[in-house]
Amino acid sequence: AMSIVHRMTIRARHDRAVRLRQCLARLDQIGRDIPGCQGLRVLPLRGDPLTWEVEGQWRSAAARDAFLGSECLRRVLAQAIEEGLFTHLECAMELQQQVA
Repeated sequence: AMSIVHRMTIRARHDRAVRLRQCLARLDQIGRDIPGCQGLRVLPLRGDPLTWEVEGQWRSAAARDAFLGSECLRRVLAQAIEEGLFTHLECAMELQQQVA
């Protein structure tokens, strides 16, 4: 079976990395609430204390889209924008073959 990996890379403003992490931490709960989520992690980018990576693994495009369209994700991003927490946001997608 395939799974879809969706990655958001978010670079914090210079003095807002901790606050951005706290804001993004709310996504952990969101993933658990969405059917078809195989994992959602918020991780610091290795060697860069200002950059966070949100990595979600999904059973289907529909599950991924449910997350991307969720009210909770919209609220988290709206808060990050309102508080001026980040300078850069990038999204990437890949398909992964599940190892049997």
